[in-house]
Amino acid sequence: MLEDLDRMVVDWSDLPKARAQTKEILTAISEDKAALTELLARAREEEDLFDKCEHHRLLDKLVIYDALDRGFRIRVHVSTEDHRDRPHDHRFTFTSLIMRGQYRHVRHQLVGRVSEEDVPQNIQDDFDAVPSDLRVVPRFVTNEQAGNCYTLHHSEIHTTYMTPNTVSLFLRGPAEKDRSIITERETGRVWWRFGEDKEKAERRSSKRISKEYFDDLTGRLRAMEVL
Repeated sequence: MLEDLDRMVVDWSDLPKARAQTKEILTAISEDKAALTELLARAREEEDLFDKCEHHRLLDKLVIYDALDRGFRIRVHVSTEDHRDRPHDHRFTFTSLIMRGQYRHVRHQLVGRVSEEDVPQNIQDDFDAVPSDLRVVPRFVTNEQAGNCYTLHHSEIHTTYMTPNTVSLFLRGPAEKDRSIITERETGRVWWRFGEDKEKAERRSSKRISKEYFDDLTGRLRAMEVL
């Protein structure tokens, strides 16, 4: 399995082919607990991977394989008990495979436009978000369960309402834009999400996790029989 990953190249310009290929990759990892355990162990010890692992309000992200030069990066996502209605897009196209738990997945249409003149680049967190005239209109709803796999284009706006301890394998492609937008339905406020090269230092610092936190997460994954 791991040798196969080291030879893999994903071309996202052919989306149907990339969707099939990335689903195959994630399915193989999900069915090989020994390989997933080894990938997590490597992520803990290899600083370039560990430094990319993050804690967010809604979920934890553990980067277990990084080959963006060959078109992909793989993460393990573990949801928290916090749930917010925050439609957003991503800087990249990705494929997600649900290993445990479930969630309501809503795809939206974004009505209106917003620019950096309206929302400056330094607006990167909900606490300094700004009002806007944007509206998000729900268009398509699915209930994603363990075993489900889908690919989402970077232009799509979506929201996920996860049950606590939902676990997903997440395979992303290279960034196709420098920022993504996050909206707060209740207030209409918006803010940006950037890659680490353009993030504010305090934001990068606030997401970092410790080795102890990583160990706690992997312990929970074993207890949930994901590993």
